[in-house]
This record gives sequence, C-alpha cells and structure tokens, in this order.
Amino acid sequence: MLNQIVGDFFIYLLNYMPTILVMTFDIIILVFAILIYKRNSYKYGITLMISSILSLASSIIYISIQYPNLYIRLVYELGLPWAVVNLILMTWSFVFLSLNTTSAIFLVVSISQIYKTHKKDRID
Repeated sequence: MLNQIVGDFFIYLLNYMPTILVMTFDIIILVFAILIYKRNSYKYGITLMISSILSLASSIIYISIQYPNLYIRLVYELGLPWAVVNLILMTWSFVFLSLNTTSAIFLVVSISQIYKTHKKDRID
C-alpha cells in the first residue's frame, strides 16, 4: 500500500503540473491587473482581471473534476454506457473551450488597450 502512494503522487504530479503552472501564472497576472487598476485606474486592468479569472476558473474546474481520469471513473467505477460518457466528456470539453476562448478574447482586448494607452510617438 505504501509503495502505491509514491507512484500515484507522481502520476498526479505529471497529469496536473501544467495546469498548476497555468494557475500560478494566472494568479500572477490577476495580482498584476489588480495593482494596475488600483494605482492607475486603467481600463485594461478590468479586462486583464476578467481574462485571468476565467482562465483560473477553467483550471480549477479541470482539477476539481479530475478531467484526465474522468473517463475511467465514469466507465469503470460508475458503469455508465459509452454514449453517455462520450456526451459528458464532450460537454465538459465545450465548457473548457468556451471559458478558454472567452479568456483569450479578453486577453487580446487588454493587450490592444495596453498598446493604445502606452503608444508614444517616436522620432526617426
């Protein structure tokens, strides 16, 4: 039993390490956006906050439902038919797609606002 704990830990670490790194990056962006909005009250602080919150929500949902192991849990542990499992996985994929697409749109909007706000005339 004790030798399985180390193996399971490394499997979870390998499965969720990219998601955990994305979450830390989103938290850093969120703190940066909050500081920008509080100090300078730029408009792009709000869109940057919304973008990082949506991406953070997607990552938290991904970890909380254990998406990489969801197929195994639904088929083997719950005994659901393949069609129902496929529908559930497709629904979750659309949820993740919509959250990440919306987050990317807000990120592009905030980057364009950053560019417009801090654009300076250059002397050739």
